[in-house]
Amino acid sequence: MERAELLSETRSLLVSAGFVVSESFEMRLAGFDIVARRGETLLIIKVLINIDTFSESVARSLRKLASMLKATPLLIGEKNGFNPLETNAVYDRFGIQTITLGTLNSHLLEDVPIWAYAGPGGFYVNLDTERLKELRQEKNISLGEFARFVRVSRRTVQMYEDGMSARVDIAARIEELLKSSVITPIDLWKNMPDDSLSLEAGLGQMKAFQREVLTLLHRVGYKIVPMDRCPFEAVSKERDQILLTCIQEYNKHLRKKAEVLANLSRITERQAVVFLDREIARNNLAGTPIIMRRDLKKIRDPEDISLLISERTDEQ
Repeated sequence: MERAELLSETRSLLVSAGFVVSESFEMRLAGFDIVARRGETLLIIKVLINIDTFSESVARSLRKLASMLKATPLLIGEKNGFNPLETNAVYDRFGIQTITLGTLNSHLLEDVPIWAYAGPGGFYVNLDTERLKELRQEKNISLGEFARFVRVSRRTVQMYEDGMSARVDIAARIEELLKSSVITPIDLWKNMPDDSLSLEAGLGQMKAFQREVLTLLHRVGYKIVPMDRCPFEAVSKERDQILLTCIQEYNKHLRKKAEVLANLSRITERQAVVFLDREIARNNLAGTPIIMRRDLKKIRDPEDISLLISERTDEQ
């Protein structure tokens, strides 16, 4: 299968599962390909045939964006080097949960839980530690008896009860001994913890106008998280307001950029805005408000930004 086909099938599957899905983002070195929302679940997805081509820098960018948007980042792939990925198992690439399209299909359309994840030496499952301890004590099984039956050390049994995961084969023996399930499914939709960087950490490679805009937003009270491999340069946050912040020099690609931002804004349910370096006749393109250089001089606090965005979002 070619990547374009995998990308198309991923979009189709998400639509079938009831997600509102963005267009594919055709960007060089893009950190993500698809954004999709269903209810409170927001997914930011990268699609690759071979997951070994997924770099740590792209993963860092994806984690950072997902953290700011309270989203779940996912990598969809088919193989690891020359080896096909297992279905109904989760892999990890630099902190991004990674699955096959088949896994996503069975999880979304057939409600099949995902139990196992890949780790050093094989596949592992998470144990319900409270139930594990409760059943062992109910059945009056000592740590030594438990350890002999599942063929591990007493210390390892104690670590299982303290929260350590178990290899799939060992978990099967534990359940055989206890005559009950003690495995917990993997949460595929977990959000990213805060993985943001400081404003200063991301300004070094930016152009003068980009630095000017982000510095001003920071001074009036926004938390600024610069982004790379995105259609926008930063995510700006002030209390509950989050802006997908694009800082653009005027060129022939401006309308297309505004359309991409409007699409992203609709799916993420976050406001997009373009800061432009020169005057144009319109204050709005494709539903995306534009704030020009002259407007920057009027900004004194976040309310000024909110007012301009509100006025220009509705303009035709």
